[in-house]
Parts: sequence; structure tokens; C-alpha cells
Amino acid sequence: MTKKKSKLFDSRILWAIASIVASLFIWVYITGTQEESIEKTFNNVEVQFIGEDTLQASRGYVINNISAETVSVKISGTRRNIGSLSASDVKATIDVSLISTTGTITQYYTLTFPDSVDPDAVSLVSSNPSVISFNVTRMSSKEVPVEVQWEGSTAEGYIAEDVEFEPSVVTISGPESELENIEYVYAVMGGDELTMTRTAEVPFVLMDKDDKELDSSGLEFDVDTISVTIPISMMKEVPLYVQCSYGAGATEENTFIKIEPSTITISGDTSVVSSINRIDVATIDLTDFALTLQDTYAIPIPNDVENVTGITEAKVTIEIQGVSTKQVTATNFSYTGLPDRYSVEEIITQSLEVKVRGTQEVLDQIQSSNIRVVADLSEISQTGIMYVPVRVIVDGFTDAGAVGDYMIAIKIRS
Repeated sequence: MTKKKSKLFDSRILWAIASIVASLFIWVYITGTQEESIEKTFNNVEVQFIGEDTLQASRGYVINNISAETVSVKISGTRRNIGSLSASDVKATIDVSLISTTGTITQYYTLTFPDSVDPDAVSLVSSNPSVISFNVTRMSSKEVPVEVQWEGSTAEGYIAEDVEFEPSVVTISGPESELENIEYVYAVMGGDELTMTRTAEVPFVLMDKDDKELDSSGLEFDVDTISVTIPISMMKEVPLYVQCSYGAGATEENTFIKIEPSTITISGDTSVVSSINRIDVATIDLTDFALTLQDTYAIPIPNDVENVTGITEAKVTIEIQGVSTKQVTATNFSYTGLPDRYSVEEIITQSLEVKVRGTQEVLDQIQSSNIRVVADLSEISQTGIMYVPVRVIVDGFTDAGAVGDYMIAIKIRS
């Protein structure tokens, strides 16, 4: 029994010694491979500039026109030091903080690594490109005009007015060499079958003098978008109309009116235009003329409405048919409305030729005794001899009356 225990104990010691020897062997192997020198190639290593803020703050310089954004490099080092690196861990850096002149500059770059890498134990085997060229220029600002284009359509019966936009200029900050190529900023507004005014914030692009788009990278703007409004107006064809004051044998049935043009097209806000059904060009008293009238009148356009047709005057022709005129001598004169502080000393006019209009049958019956001439003296404010307008009344005939304007001479005293 004692002999068996001794053998088991000796066996355990043997295994322990073997394990230690194996571990030592593995440690020696791993240590040896970690310290092995290897080479690694990295593509698309990012080029970074450091000190740009200092360069701009101290001298007002900025960097642009960089010859390469990435580089390819091959480095060597121990497996322990560089074995786990990837391209994103490596940067090609250029310090520009001490640059003191403008122009094109070519510089070598320095490779930087994570803190876990000992840079002194890394060697650069090859690089492509090995140097980076870039432009150093002065930072400046420039105001450029804004141009806006609407590319769309309106629904039938609607019209687009001139495009409105704000601001009219954009201030751009950046390298002088880039700013000098910018001619204007350009924004495009879309929208099809529009029936109402549309406003939107629209992005813009930079354009040169040849209308070619420019890259805006590295530039700063005082606004990000252009506020564009497309005013949409309703269009409507409306008739022109003449208001008539009938009388002296002229009725709606025997009065014929011709207006040239008979209609015009207007545009404006839908709420305004939709309520306009006609445009009155004139109000005409048909007792102001005998049988026909031809005259031209300005076409009045309501507020906030545009005359799309563009015709500003209408020619009006009026003809009263089925009537004639007759000259009748009036001798019956009277007055009304004279203020109490005045009196009529004399009606100087004793006879007045008036023109009466009506059907021929009615005119044949009208005599001088049917005509009364009445002066309204309510506006009298002075004494002496003066002419005053009068109203001519044809007694006994409602379908006939005097046409034209008449005055008589009177003498007023206080």
C-alpha cells in the first residue's frame, strides 16, 4: 500500500515538471514571434492637417486644393508593435501652424499612430505619394447675387407671377482663390399643377461666369437656403359693363350698347378674383345725349388684381332706337330751394329752346305748354346776375323727356 502511494506521488511531480517545461517552451515561442520584424502595407491612409485653426486665427490663411486626400504606405516593425494596426489607425499628418506665406506648398507628411504603438520602433519602407501639395490662400468674404428659377407648371385657369425670393445676395467666406471664381448662387424651385401660392426654403449651388456649377467644400455661407415664393394667381375672363340711367324715352328695351373689347382677362388672388363677375367701365345718363353716343373710357381694375389682357381703355357705343327728337320752346320758368336771406329779383331768361326725345307719336302731341323749366337755387350764396342749371320737365308724358343740359340767367338780391 505504501509503495503504491509513493509511485502516485512521483507521477504527479513528473507531470508538474512537464507542464512547466511546456509552458516555458510556449512562452519562449510566442515571445520570439512577437518580436519578429514584419512589414505591413496600408492603403487609403487619411491625410490630416494640424494647426489650421492657428493658421487662420494668426494670419487669416486657409488650406485648399490638396493634391491627395489619402496615401498608401508600407511600414516595418515588430509584430507586437504594428501587427494589429489597420489603415484607419494610421494618419498622414502635416503641421501648417507655422506657415507664413501664401501660394502652393509641397511638404512631407509624418505618420501618426495610436498611443499603444511606439512610433520610434516603426520604420517607413515606402509611400505613395511621398509628399502632399496644397494651396495656402487668404481667407476673405464676398457678396454674390442670387438667381432663382421656377421649373414647374400651374393648373388650368391659373398663372404664375414673378418669382419672389429672399435674400437677394449671399455672403460667402473662404479662400480668395476660390471666391474669385464665384459669379452667383443659383436656386431652383419646383412644383407642378399649382393652384395656390407656394413658399419653400430651397438649397442653392455656386455658379461661375460660364454658368458651370462650382464645388462649395470648405466655404461658409451666411444662409443655408433661399426663401422662394411662387405667387399663383387665378385667371378669369370677365365682361365689361356700362351702367345706364334711363329716361326721356330711353329704356332698357330700346337702348343698344356695344363695348369694345367686350371682355378682358384678369388675374389675382383666388378669393378676390372669384368674386368679380363684371367690371363697370362707366355710368352714363342717357338724357345727356339725343340718340347716339361714342366715347372711350378707362377700364378700372380692382385693387390687387392684374389686367392680363393689357387693354386699358374701352370704346363704348350707345344707340337709342325707335325714338326721335323735337325742338320745343319753353317759357314756363320757376325755381325752388332759395335760402330765406335771398330773393329772386328777376328771371332774365324768358325763352329757352329745349330738345325733347320720345316716340314720334308722343312728340307730335307735346306743345310748349307741356314744358316746365325749374331751377334749384339751394346752393345760392351770393347776389347779382348769374347762370344756374335747370331741370326740364315734360308734363303729361312719362315716356318723353328733355335731353341735354340747360341753364338760365337770373338776378339774385339779398
